[in-house]
Amino acid sequence: MRRFQLLFIFLQVPLDFLMVWAAFLLSYWVRTQNILAAPPASYMMPWSTYVELTGWIALGWIAVFALAGLYQSQLSGGMWQVFRQVFIAVSVSLAVFIIVLFVTKESFFSRLIAAYVWVIAIVFIVTARWLIRICRWWLAKLGVVREHIVIIGDTGVTEEIKKFYERGLALVKVFTADALHEASDFAALIDKDRTDQVIVVGELLNENALGLELINFCEVNGIRFRYLPSLTELHSLHVVSEITHGYPIIELRPTPLDGWGRIVKRSFDFIISAVAVIVLAPIMIFIALLIRLDSPGPALFIQKRPGQFGKEFKCYKFRSMYTHLSTGEQYGGHSAEALREELKATRNEAGGLLFKMKQDPRVTKIGRWLRKTSLDELPQLFNILNGEMSLVGPRPPLLDEVAEYSEQHFRRLMVKPGLTGMWQVSGRSDASFDEYLKLDMYYIEHWSLWLDIQIILKTIWVVLTHQGAY
Repeated sequence: MRRFQLLFIFLQVPLDFLMVWAAFLLSYWVRTQNILAAPPASYMMPWSTYVELTGWIALGWIAVFALAGLYQSQLSGGMWQVFRQVFIAVSVSLAVFIIVLFVTKESFFSRLIAAYVWVIAIVFIVTARWLIRICRWWLAKLGVVREHIVIIGDTGVTEEIKKFYERGLALVKVFTADALHEASDFAALIDKDRTDQVIVVGELLNENALGLELINFCEVNGIRFRYLPSLTELHSLHVVSEITHGYPIIELRPTPLDGWGRIVKRSFDFIISAVAVIVLAPIMIFIALLIRLDSPGPALFIQKRPGQFGKEFKCYKFRSMYTHLSTGEQYGGHSAEALREELKATRNEAGGLLFKMKQDPRVTKIGRWLRKTSLDELPQLFNILNGEMSLVGPRPPLLDEVAEYSEQHFRRLMVKPGLTGMWQVSGRSDASFDEYLKLDMYYIEHWSLWLDIQIILKTIWVVLTHQGAY
């Protein structure tokens, strides 16, 4: 598989060159044929000259792609990650191209052609990447190219990772940590000539000697080594260093959501939520009327939730339960609290601190539909406008859940709670609270505006397909 892996990586280079060049040529044709009804160009470069020039420009773009990290040594990551990498690489290449034109004072290039190239190149290159993956999948299905993976560990996550890779037709072997201890040498378990990657799940790396030996074995034999970090290790993923009075100082920053990151996220939240409130106002008014007609009581359910750093705020939702069965002094009071505790003890379908139940007797007819479509969360757009919540972040917990938090759980409260988050788009509605916590920790450690955009787009798909909602 390793030789084929290198072949697929190499194929990206000539394919990208052809896709970029094709984007330039197609853009010229679209401009000259005036397909999009644009104003006529004052000057268009002759076709033969344009073809030769853009061939050289395409080569320059490939160099920029390489510097942007588009040709890494591994073909991994989902298509969202591929789109992000291609989007950035094409945008940077186009920016460099425009700067060069400006510096050289060349005005022969149509601005519309540049805009067409930007869009078409992204579409063409992402499509080429997708075709490469389809080709790899078919070769794997035919048995010509199959990735060989060894997973070491026997936790509940092991089986999930195994299933994920097997869906891509990889051949996966699983060994327990005990089997690794008992083996005379690693080669007795791991075929160094066929294994493409080793994934460690569990606490094996905490055993310094054995973990280091395994890492060295993989490095010497050209095997990709990966591991699932513990919650403790997630603390140190975002490190910043500086020299202070001649001494190196390392700072562990829990999240990039500091300084400009915080400003960018708040600006993004405010703009998007303000637009969403204006656009969705008629729908929210209609939902409020349906709730009032369906059962007695207010349209909104208001409940105190812990926000960033545990500061309480009033969280808004459309009421989805009968008023007298909803928790809170202004609703069902102590009797509703007692019913919730009884249902949690006898009919809870989630584990740990979570409380989930598909057939909740407290939910109204309209409420069931609201929960299935996630429309009951729309009033939280006002919490976002107020700065109490964010579009994306860990979901706001209940006060009684926070009362049971351990020290590591409180890290979820380092950032503002979100209208949606990585839980909602993970496709793991049956995961344990600790697994959800790892998703929250990943988000907090790796926040970026692009990550927020991805989660929002995935949320729209999850809502439209009703995945995991009840």
